[in-house]
Amino acid sequence: MASSGRGRVAITGDTRKLPPFEQSLGAVLIGAKESVIAPLRTTLREYRVTEPQWRVMRVINDRGSTDATGLAEVSLLRAPSITRILKELEERKLVVREADPHDRRRTLVALSPEGREFVKATSRNMMRILRQYSERFGVERLERLADELRALSAAVKGIE
Repeated sequence: MASSGRGRVAITGDTRKLPPFEQSLGAVLIGAKESVIAPLRTTLREYRVTEPQWRVMRVINDRGSTDATGLAEVSLLRAPSITRILKELEERKLVVREADPHDRRRTLVALSPEGREFVKATSRNMMRILRQYSERFGVERLERLADELRALSAAVKGIE
């Protein structure tokens, strides 16, 4: 797994000292994330939405009405961030809060009609970018990479 000519990820061999930062697994992962997200940020800026706001709207769009705890878990955000994001999205009339019909103590969040239209419009641009990723890197390679990253996440979960 080479990184733009900087050498291989240095995580094996001599474990008595840290590798140079640019060869660390963390640096490679951060660099990959930034490379993937950068083109998406441009589209998000055009729509005046932040990455975390977009993640929340995507999760609601994918799952339907959900509670803040579920949103935090799936969107990989902390509960205080979810609270702030939902307030902002509600002020923009992109989401609505409603009582859970099965448990009145629980509040669910759903996309408003404006929010559904927003996700639909934004998704068209996002799909164009994702198609370019597939064309440049290959569909199968992207699928294998995603599978390996999920496996890595599962394997290291709980390490302190």
